[in-house]
Amino acid sequence: MDQPLDRMREFVRRFWKLNRTAVNEDSDRLVNDIRQKVDCNIIELPSGSECLTWLVPKRWHVREGYLARLNGTRIVDFQDNPLHLWTHSIPFKGTIKRQDLEGHLYHDAKNPQWVPYHYRNGYRYDAREWGFSLSHEVYKTLSEDEYIVRIDTDVDDEGSLKVIDYWLKGEQPDTIFVAAHTCHPGQATDGLTNVAVALELFHYLKSLDFRRNSYRLILGPEYFAAAAFLSRTPQSEIDVLRGGIFLDMFGSGEPFGFQFSYNGNSRLDRAVANVFSHHVRNHIRRPYRKFLGNDEMFYNGPGFLIPTVGIGCDLHAAYHFSKDDFDSVNWHQLTKGLELCKKIIEVLETDFIPVPQFRGPLYLSRFDLYIDPKVDRKGYDGLEHIQILMNGNRSCLDIAQELDINFFFVRSFCEKLLEKQLAERKPAEF
Repeated sequence: MDQPLDRMREFVRRFWKLNRTAVNEDSDRLVNDIRQKVDCNIIELPSGSECLTWLVPKRWHVREGYLARLNGTRIVDFQDNPLHLWTHSIPFKGTIKRQDLEGHLYHDAKNPQWVPYHYRNGYRYDAREWGFSLSHEVYKTLSEDEYIVRIDTDVDDEGSLKVIDYWLKGEQPDTIFVAAHTCHPGQATDGLTNVAVALELFHYLKSLDFRRNSYRLILGPEYFAAAAFLSRTPQSEIDVLRGGIFLDMFGSGEPFGFQFSYNGNSRLDRAVANVFSHHVRNHIRRPYRKFLGNDEMFYNGPGFLIPTVGIGCDLHAAYHFSKDDFDSVNWHQLTKGLELCKKIIEVLETDFIPVPQFRGPLYLSRFDLYIDPKVDRKGYDGLEHIQILMNGNRSCLDIAQELDINFFFVRSFCEKLLEKQLAERKPAEF
């Protein structure tokens, strides 16, 4: 299994159906598998631990959870799909009247065939509820007066949150982190496909003969992974984080898009914007937290202000429903998402400041640099404007963004100037 897409498919196939809440044995299985793939550190915090102002959730262990008719016929069963049981449902066993059962049922008439995801209690440390999620079609069949409920669970402080922390160091300490969340049981594109893409990206990064920058992979449950990382990582390591990329919803089948960091004008913001502008047609471009809100609110948040962008595909109709399954994943988008991430990394790795060693407009044809305006007017104009903006302070990316042209066009021209000793190179810094 040597191809990235094959590895990503197999990874998602193995883990998408597990009950991957913040703290439980299924999430531990996922972490252990990733630990075998990469030589990573595990940040581990016991349930109830404080990280920033957040509390690590309690462990939720499920042995059994089903709703049945009095004749024993099971209507919904956790063993069939973990979404059938509300996250962090507490134990309950008994016979219950139909009217009393109503407050413990979650369904959606707008999507009558799908099971919705009831997740909020996973973020409420002291929640003491139980309930079942079921399709609206099944809900409409509940016409008996009484039903059997069997929920055998533990909700306690006997577990620990585990966060993958994998740091690939480069020539410079300046670090870009990539993050995705490992949670959301019984769902594929809301979490797990993005973990698969992130793992492949770091497989690629590790294979490079040279890395100018350093890169850090952070994987764990939504929100809690970010809180744990920021609260337990030494300040000296936080200080070298120059930006972050949060991956979400790859494979949803909806258009690709990105959202800016809170800062909105960091070097990473500009690299992402340039790649999307010139390599992704019909993409979505949104301000901070107006596309796919997630862990970026921690890194961009008070006390840190690390420019963190969001990259992914737009929400699909199956978001937070059982229809977000393995068979519904648009696998081409995972490959495309991986290539987008690589291209963004290439911009950051290869950007430099061209320092001109000439004055006046270049005699382009003399140096075999001429572009015929009748063939490529935009390219012809671009070469003229690049020369004007080359002042020894602007990088190739700065010039590309100011002119709204492809970074790789600017870099190619400037590299030719280096070859012809018409420019010198200075490193671009964050």
